[in-house]
Amino acid sequence: MTKKMFKQLVISAALAIPANYAIATTPGLWDGPSSSPQQSLHVPENELQQGSFEYVSLSPVYFDSDKATLTREGQQALDAASEYLHKHANIRRILVDGHTDAKGSTNYNDKLSDRRAKIVRNYLAVKGIDPSLINLAGMGEHKPVDQNWTRDGRQRNRHVSIYAIHWNR
Repeated sequence: MTKKMFKQLVISAALAIPANYAIATTPGLWDGPSSSPQQSLHVPENELQQGSFEYVSLSPVYFDSDKATLTREGQQALDAASEYLHKHANIRRILVDGHTDAKGSTNYNDKLSDRRAKIVRNYLAVKGIDPSLINLAGMGEHKPVDQNWTRDGRQRNRHVSIYAIHWNR
């Protein structure tokens, strides 16, 4: 297959993708909306005031393919996250979102992302973070941060995002 034929195949395949899917046009970048914390977080009325809370994105924790075990780099990222969380007493919620690449079935990836989020929560709890502050979400392959058709893109999609939410900062 020539490069020209391959390009035409990729373009025709991209045109067949439904409009609600983002298409990466630059290797290593994703041109869709950025990943953000869940919109369904319940905030008590008496604590919510306009401009009174802020999301702080902490370093993501990356995982090996088809694994829910922490790497040395993952432990270092979580150590830094727990240090940040201990320094800021006004944190009211911590969102932990597990993600996977698109390899494997959707059902399997949903369960894998749940396991990844739980291991991050457990690690933070061992480091002294109150587990009742942590909300878990397994996103599976549904909210990629990068393309899934390259090895590097899939590697970036295998992660857990951590968001600290400050109120009345």
